[in-house]
Amino acid sequence: MGYFILILTIVVYILRPAEWIPALYFNWNMLLIALGAIVVFASFLDKNRKSQFDRTTAYLTWFFVAMILSNIFRLQFSTIGEYIPQILTNIIVFALVQITITDIAKLRRLINIVIFLLVFICYQCYLQVSVGFNWGGLEPMYRDVVQVTDAGIIRGVEPQVVWFGILNDPNDLGMLLVAFIPFILNRIFFQTINLIPKITWIIIAFILIYTLILTNSRGSMLGLIVGIGAFFIIKQRSLLGVIIAVLAALVILAVGPSRMAEMSSGDYSAMGRVEAWIESLRLFAMNPIFGIGANHFLDYHGRTAHNSYVLAFVETGFLGFFGYLSVFVLSVGTAIKVAFLEENKQKSIEIIALASGLIGLLITIFFISRTYILLPFFYASILITFTKIQSPELFSKQINATKIHMLALYTILFIIFVYLFNRLTTMLLL
Repeated sequence: MGYFILILTIVVYILRPAEWIPALYFNWNMLLIALGAIVVFASFLDKNRKSQFDRTTAYLTWFFVAMILSNIFRLQFSTIGEYIPQILTNIIVFALVQITITDIAKLRRLINIVIFLLVFICYQCYLQVSVGFNWGGLEPMYRDVVQVTDAGIIRGVEPQVVWFGILNDPNDLGMLLVAFIPFILNRIFFQTINLIPKITWIIIAFILIYTLILTNSRGSMLGLIVGIGAFFIIKQRSLLGVIIAVLAALVILAVGPSRMAEMSSGDYSAMGRVEAWIESLRLFAMNPIFGIGANHFLDYHGRTAHNSYVLAFVETGFLGFFGYLSVFVLSVGTAIKVAFLEENKQKSIEIIALASGLIGLLITIFFISRTYILLPFFYASILITFTKIQSPELFSKQINATKIHMLALYTILFIIFVYLFNRLTTMLLL
């Protein structure tokens, strides 16, 4: 029953049928989250059931507690009610994945369902650029394009495909597409499957990458490059992996969206990000422990930080950012360590593929403010559960290998990296 509720929750969260099918108008998300909460609560009452939770769950909870504390310490009590539903959604779905998925067949089925949903959304995106709108009447976004030629300045527009709900921005749609492409490449090249399934996966890969190009999102294309590059480099653990990764990056850049070539001092989108990061670092220096309060950055700056990590540490301080970053550090780090120690080659490569997908996703959110949404945490829960099921003994050792003081050090180093990255981009773009 819990697994069925998890599947329905993810289908509704991604597909958003109530937003484009009038007959289905209802707050299905809250109903399913309430049912999921009952499942999670019941699991705590079952004394005969072994706990499926690990350190990532504890640090995710830590992060959300820090969000609330960031508002309490600044007397911003009204804000807390605004994101409580989001907190509950993230924690419950994260917990449901670990509680209800106890074998690899269920987890692969969940991944396949998400990929099937993405293929459906890709078709809807194709309708946007071919006929102008999809089944729900949704039209693509249009961005202004200015070209300077010998004949003068030419102005036009370029479409960027979107979907409903949490995927109503090209960057969000691209983020989800990027996450599963390394997994699909693994199915094509490195898993022993029959010809028809292999051809099917090849077609799906082309569909997802084509739609990613239609999003015209630079951050998503960069995430794809890094995700695929990480897959081959980590898998090969040799110069060959680097060579394959570089070749893949060149191909992606060659066929990628036109915006990949626009990063310059005249790119107002890039400059706006840099200016927001400058303000974020200033605010963090003034409020380093608890931050300025979750959901309050726009009180200090005219536009969002355009960086999920920056938004995490400026709004929730070091206390919150420590929990936020630790979820992803433990997920990726543990998966890669287990993959290197796993003797079964196909299991090892599959874990690396999922870890690479999360790496690509984490790159995309470096350029958009999606600190509090479900998708990154949901994918992290898939990766950590997949690793746990495939190599339980190795997982139990490696998940605890990274001590808390090292996680704190990684948090400090990441903030320093953001500062240095900001200084570099400031010199290049401003």
